[in-house]
Amino acid sequence: MIRILFVCTANVSRSPYAQIRMAQIFGDQLHVSSAGVPGLDGHPIDPAMEAELPFEDPRALAHRSRIIRGELLEESDLVLTMELGHQMRIVERWRDTMAKVHGLRQFVDALAPDGGSPGQRISATAQLVRPNSMTWDVADPHGRGRRAARACAAELDDLVLRLGRGLGYEPVSEH
Repeated sequence: MIRILFVCTANVSRSPYAQIRMAQIFGDQLHVSSAGVPGLDGHPIDPAMEAELPFEDPRALAHRSRIIRGELLEESDLVLTMELGHQMRIVERWRDTMAKVHGLRQFVDALAPDGGSPGQRISATAQLVRPNSMTWDVADPHGRGRRAARACAAELDDLVLRLGRGLGYEPVSEH
């Protein structure tokens, strides 16, 4: 089973939202988790982002932020960051992870069109990914109000749906 790790700053807005939505849309076809860099430990999901979930989800209610650690990176097949700065911090500290750490939007936009297993698609896409930059960042909605949360949620919904489909998974729910 493919293991995807989403990463944002504190693991309270973007990365837990992406994790929860990917699990809602694609079910148990893959394993998704999230963490923050530099991160916070033990905080719930941001209420503005939780309010953007299409239905109440026990994973959202149970979410507690965590700081990224080497073992999380090691057990992940693909690490997708919300910002270039996240990618740089990870690669600087854990240099051996460079091949599997990409910006989320950057990776999704490069998804290899050819078939194959999800693992093969990840490997093929990793060869096509263009260098990351701040223009690929998913804006942080934390503390910026309902409109920013709604825009971020819509962007992440699109990205995780495209990611899952691009890896060859069929949605179990479009909600």
